[in-house]
Amino acid sequence: MTERSTRDRPRPAVSTVRRPAPAAAAAARRAGPARWAAAAIWWAPVATAVAVMAGFGLWGLARQSAMGNDEAASRWAASLSLAQLAHLLRHVDAVHGLYYLLLHGWMAAGTSPAVLRVPSVIAMVAAAALMVILARRLTGPGRAGQLAGLFAGLVVALSPVVSYYAQTARSYALVYVCVLGQCLALLSALQAEHAGAEQAGTEQAGTELATTGRARIAGWWLCYGALVTVGAYLNEMTLLVLAAHAITVGLARYGRAAVRHWAVTSAVSVALVSPLLWLSATQQNAVSWIPRPGAHDVWVLYHDYFGSTLAGAVLVTACAAAALVPAAGRRRKPPGHETRQRHTGGVSVPSMAVPLLLVPAGLLLLESRTGLPLYQDRYVLYGQAGAALLAGAGAARAGQWLAAAARRPELIVLPGAVLCLFALLLQFPAQEHARLPASREFNFGGPSFYLAAHSRPGDAVLFMNSFYRKAELAYPAQFRGTSDIALAVPPADAASFEGTDKPLQAVIPLMLARRRIWVIGRLPSLPSLLLPPGPERAESLLLLSRYTRVTKHWYTNVCLSLWVRTG
Repeated sequence: MTERSTRDRPRPAVSTVRRPAPAAAAAARRAGPARWAAAAIWWAPVATAVAVMAGFGLWGLARQSAMGNDEAASRWAASLSLAQLAHLLRHVDAVHGLYYLLLHGWMAAGTSPAVLRVPSVIAMVAAAALMVILARRLTGPGRAGQLAGLFAGLVVALSPVVSYYAQTARSYALVYVCVLGQCLALLSALQAEHAGAEQAGTEQAGTELATTGRARIAGWWLCYGALVTVGAYLNEMTLLVLAAHAITVGLARYGRAAVRHWAVTSAVSVALVSPLLWLSATQQNAVSWIPRPGAHDVWVLYHDYFGSTLAGAVLVTACAAAALVPAAGRRRKPPGHETRQRHTGGVSVPSMAVPLLLVPAGLLLLESRTGLPLYQDRYVLYGQAGAALLAGAGAARAGQWLAAAARRPELIVLPGAVLCLFALLLQFPAQEHARLPASREFNFGGPSFYLAAHSRPGDAVLFMNSFYRKAELAYPAQFRGTSDIALAVPPADAASFEGTDKPLQAVIPLMLARRRIWVIGRLPSLPSLLLPPGPERAESLLLLSRYTRVTKHWYTNVCLSLWVRTG
């Protein structure tokens, strides 16, 4: 039997799956770590800004449990039942209604001042993260974009005014992050418009691709409109951002469709907010205390936006100016212009930041000078984001100039590092002060805790001006052993923060029936007898003639005194 030919022998089955070449396998093994490294590099600036802002937000958050006027209002309004809150908002403070409702739910986690401030801290931490992302997208890819985002986020995190409102139980921190979200949504919507226009101009654009593009455009405009609406319900002054964004959209030059979509989205958002606008217009007494702004208010706003000290503000201003130099220079396109346009379309750092910095505050100042005074710097706090955006981009650009001039690439980080270091050192005293009870206009915590520690059963409390009843609203537990002898209608029933006082002829016998009376607010003294005829003058006269003052303690714009009847 002859042996089979080699050709006739059965061959093993050959797999149809090709084995990767050694080079391809090595590349695949390197791809995983490379992706992780790229993700780490992308998230590092965001994490850094978030960590710094969280540190400053949590540092001294309790502030000796002291609350000022605004926080006292927030704490009391949020503690009301939903029916009582609706009753209050129909008469006063409708502009803060959404914030009170959110805080009402948050109070399930606790009612201490520190717990009530946590939502504001979270909002400012999110704002620092969004600032990094926004600055990076506007500046473009690469190392310069990463540094611009990092420096802009740190300018936000290191700002004392940002820390101040991050530690305030009020809506302004939530408004700040909402405005940054609006800017990002607007940028994404305009980019989607630009991409859709380019796809429509190519013959390869199929029906499915066009539908997907339209869905993306509609989704981003819907997100933008939702953020505009929510921001306005948190504080209606946020609608001033629309004037700034109108300039940004116009400078982008993406065509009539983009302008039309922005205008329709903005109009719908304003229409959705119109019930609040109408209701707040009927509550003008709530802002009757606001004076007309002057040059000093503009100076304060400049420090809010650029830095608490003159040296720090000048440094941030210089960096912000560096971001404007290419746009204000020669008509020739600067290096990297094509790359930036490809990534951000017609939206640049100046076209987004400068209107945000100048337009809302400028409009509110102008209106308050010519019409009903409404200007308060905290109402346009979000304009600080424009200054931070310019400063971060300017520091990165100055680093590029320095690195190119010295031919040392590592020097690109030097201007931004100097900016952040001096922003920390020069403003550190202001950061410390923001964590003291004296940093707020009023301190209702100090007198409330002293009263709780030293009062006796049966003691009376007299608020020398019903405004100071905010102390009892903010710290109800500290007043349980005393009686508010002048109160006729509680604030919740009166739909106000002061309640309704009894007539003077009813208060005087109640005072004489008490041996010990704690007076909170103004100090009864001989100068108080020069006040116009009214309850305060008559009550001061009675205390000075029939009682002896045995203790007196001054807190920030609040005096607590104990009066004991003689004889």
